[in-house]
Amino acid sequence: MTTIRFALALAVSAAGLVAPAQLRADQAGCHKQVVKQLLKLEKIHVKVASKCFDLENALTYPGPCLDPTGQAKLDTIRTKVAFKVGNACTPADLAALGFSTSCADYGSAATSAGAACAALPAGTVDEFVECIGCWKAAELQRYVAVLYASHAVEACDGSLDATSPVCQPVGCTTPLPDQRNLGTSGNDTSCQKGIGKAGLKYLVLRAKALGSCGLTGATRADCLADATVQQKLAAAETRKSNVIRNKCGGNLDPVPSPVFCCRTGGNTCVAAATREDCTTGGGEVQEDKFCDVDSTCQSLGGNKQFTWWGSCPDDASCPGTSLDTTDDLIACVDSVADVVVDRLLCLQIPRNGGADWPCPSSPSGAFVD
Repeated sequence: MTTIRFALALAVSAAGLVAPAQLRADQAGCHKQVVKQLLKLEKIHVKVASKCFDLENALTYPGPCLDPTGQAKLDTIRTKVAFKVGNACTPADLAALGFSTSCADYGSAATSAGAACAALPAGTVDEFVECIGCWKAAELQRYVAVLYASHAVEACDGSLDATSPVCQPVGCTTPLPDQRNLGTSGNDTSCQKGIGKAGLKYLVLRAKALGSCGLTGATRADCLADATVQQKLAAAETRKSNVIRNKCGGNLDPVPSPVFCCRTGGNTCVAAATREDCTTGGGEVQEDKFCDVDSTCQSLGGNKQFTWWGSCPDDASCPGTSLDTTDDLIACVDSVADVVVDRLLCLQIPRNGGADWPCPSSPSGAFVD
């Protein structure tokens, strides 16, 4: 029904008449609802994705993500967002604010995910919301893949490069972290959950602070220099860092393939390529230990390890920035999140032809424009 209403409004305008709703149109109110409602969509997207991978890691959901409950929530919020924006905007309002009626204008069709979005219509308000939502989902899913390193391939539906049907290219993914469920105990479990929770909350808080500032008419540069915005961003950064340090501690190092010992009885062990090979063969996985030349489990020594990226996937070229400590991991989350937020916001603040809020290309092309 909403789509029909906007189609009729366009038809009346084309005939040389102006509908009463268009005379009363509040473009500022329209833009506010676009930014506000799309932020809700972003928030629910990352929330349901995070929860699903947490359940999968905890072995309480077999996968793949999204789970039916999460998908239902996402579908519901998409409908609500379209309704709210539809009540506040007309196609004429969106055009006056600088939004294009071609979905291909919001990104490149050079990637599989981008091609799917570029092919969508964007002439009505409903179509516009679906179009922008598609581009945002591809950016958000890429961020989810970075945060949930042990499920990155699943998050991007089988591919981490330009051929992924749901993610923008992740960047340097070599060496690829072990793709597995992390289980219910050990170093990985609480640390990964903390990274997911803190990283996704940080993205939402940063997008909210900068999006609210952008609605005032300020440019991206003005907003980043604003004292109030800086205070909000600093608080979001502190919160994120504290959660990750609390969950990961100061003695855990990110490693794509943490060592383990496959114990077969007493302290004896056998070589096993994967943890699954160990358990299916009747062994017991011992984390932070290795099977030495005498076939006995020995402690690794030094810091413990957890499964994550060994180099930050914020760059298309390899090797990326080496990640050796929890602080390195936090810096990596920052660098990826900040670019993703910029790309989310430039989609919804097209003022002055995009000059006020330009869409960034990622370092060395990790995102394809």
